[in-house]
Amino acid sequence: MSQNDGWPFIHRAESVASRPTENLICWSIFEAIFSNRDISHHLIGFIPGRNGRVTSAIQQFCPKNRQITTKSGRLYNLLGMPGSSEDGLFVWQHWCTVNSVIYHKDVTDDYTKQIKNLVM
Repeated sequence: MSQNDGWPFIHRAESVASRPTENLICWSIFEAIFSNRDISHHLIGFIPGRNGRVTSAIQQFCPKNRQITTKSGRLYNLLGMPGSSEDGLFVWQHWCTVNSVIYHKDVTDDYTKQIKNLVM
């Protein structure tokens, strides 16, 4: 069985070498708690003209530039207001199942409070 059995529309992201930077819209940030009790935060959103995305764990956050760097080394530009992406949430459901997430919660507000000039 392949990792995507039952989830035929989900594909791995292109390599960081080929796409080191991505723009993300309709973005949100979730905290994931895993079965081994590890905790990490992940971006969920939509890459314009492409697809929904769940990122590897957030490593750095630059509120001034509205940028997040993830464990993979990819840099994400947070465009527009935070929001919800159906495609991103679909990928998140799969990601949580595959990665043994036992609990998750939306922590977007913890990040948006640090972004100046973000009108909510």
